[in-house]
Amino acid sequence: MGGYLRIAAAAIIWGTLAIFVRLIDLPVLVMVFYRVFFAAVSTLIYMASRREIEKLAVGRNAYLLILMGALLALNWASFFFSIRSTSIANAVLVTYTAPVFIAVLAPLVLKERLERVSIITLIIAVAGIFLIASPSVAGLSMRDIAGIGWAAISAVTYAILVIIAKPLTERISVLAMVFFEELTCAIVLSPALFFFGASISASVLFILFIMGAVHTALAAALYLSGLRRVKAQQAAIFTYLDPASAIIFAAVILGEVPRLTTIFGGFLIVASGIILLILTRRHVDTEVVSE
Repeated sequence: MGGYLRIAAAAIIWGTLAIFVRLIDLPVLVMVFYRVFFAAVSTLIYMASRREIEKLAVGRNAYLLILMGALLALNWASFFFSIRSTSIANAVLVTYTAPVFIAVLAPLVLKERLERVSIITLIIAVAGIFLIASPSVAGLSMRDIAGIGWAAISAVTYAILVIIAKPLTERISVLAMVFFEELTCAIVLSPALFFFGASISASVLFILFIMGAVHTALAAALYLSGLRRVKAQQAAIFTYLDPASAIIFAAVILGEVPRLTTIFGGFLIVASGIILLILTRRHVDTEVVSE
């Protein structure tokens, strides 16, 4: 499978995730726990099959990985809460403002020059969010507004995760990074199992395994292997198949046809990301940390 096909496949797999989140009747924190638990197990098995267990020796980088795992818990929980609170179109489109936040926040942390195009695309993306979230224009409920707020938190935490991950990728294995993030995230969320005490059938447990093994571990492997074969900016553009496919799946399976204001706001958000990718000479290399 070529590089572009791998990245497209990963993005479409991610696009189906929101459907699973909407259809599974479990508390969000319990669902996220099982997703990261199965993802960590799948990643560990994959590393063992490739005889790469020795790469799990991360030394002093463990402190940053623990921080990333805690942020990952907030990132995925906020994304799942947004899907439960508002339409899938609203949730995924607002979440995809993350690349613009990365471009704006990275110079503050990584001492890179803040380019004018980053500020312009941030304004365009924020305009898209306001268009999606404006009750006077879109007639949204307070529940929808809360869902969009959760999606914004997911976008910002994703941006922070990528900024932290960038220097780490030069020191440790990406698979090791993914494993420790998922393991820490599972540990952070484990109290939810006792607090909510949700009973899980075998069929639901299998779906949760799919969310961990396929939507997280396999999709990440497809994306990273595809990234080695194509240019990073082209790969990033292909990942916009994620929100596009998520909206299509939501319309076909759940009957969620997005409003015109949502479509236009989403167009501004996607356009801001693509403009940023095309016009920015330097870019922040992103790893799969949230989807």
